Amino acid sequence: DGTEWIINGTKAWITNAHESSAAVIFATTDKSLKHKGISAFIVPLDAEGFSLGAKEDKLGIRASSTSNLIFDNVRIPKDNLLGNPGDGFKIAMKTLDGGRIGVAGQALGIASASIDCAANYALERHAFGKPIASLQSIQNKISAMSVARDSSRLLNWRAAMMKDAGEKYTKEAAMAKLAASEAATMCSHQAIQVLGGMGYVSDMPAERHYRDARITEIYEGTSEIQHLVIAGDVLKEYKG
Repeated sequence: DGTEWIINGTKAWITNAHESSAAVIFATTDKSLKHKGISAFIVPLDAEGFSLGAKEDKLGIRASSTSNLIFDNVRIPKDNLLGNPGDGFKIAMKTLDGGRIGVAGQALGIASASIDCAANYALERHAFGKPIASLQSIQNKISAMSVARDSSRLLNWRAAMMKDAGEKYTKEAAMAKLAASEAATMCSHQAIQVLGGMGYVSDMPAERHYRDARITEIYEGTSEIQHLVIAGDVLKEYKG
């Protein structure tokens, strides 16, 4: 509209919505072009017509708010367009690649915290006159957790190095995110197994790690989507 863009609509599942002062949003500017008609904009969250939905009551990552962004004839200057009209989809895909490295890092932190919790408890908890860490079944869990965490960490380091070097890293980021998120879920699950009943109560951090881990397999693309990205890239290489 002249020197302004007018934005209408709602976007769900926005992380840190209530903590942010601005948002990058993607909106259709030309429906006839389909995904090439999506553009990206910077929107200050104090703009007239903008509002936030209620905070979602989530299973995990409860320290961070998650809410809807609601746009009702929100007007922003034309200069708030990121890049050119139609660049939105391309910007979103590049952002997802980098974001997957970040989510993998988050997942690795959860996996590491789960290992810390399990190993320390296993050394301190005694049964039959000795630490449960001496039991082979407990050692097998600690071993599997450590292998999953360390191997996915190497995948994430590779993706981060490729990003820093300016190389294409879409497949590598997807691999890192897939491996790290599944490692976080596995490690947090096994930490509760090591702790037994103590892992199921909020007195110990294991149950929080379990709740926090689950989202890492969902946001920035589910594990199923990561498999599609990885397989698509591998098959493209073989097709030449």
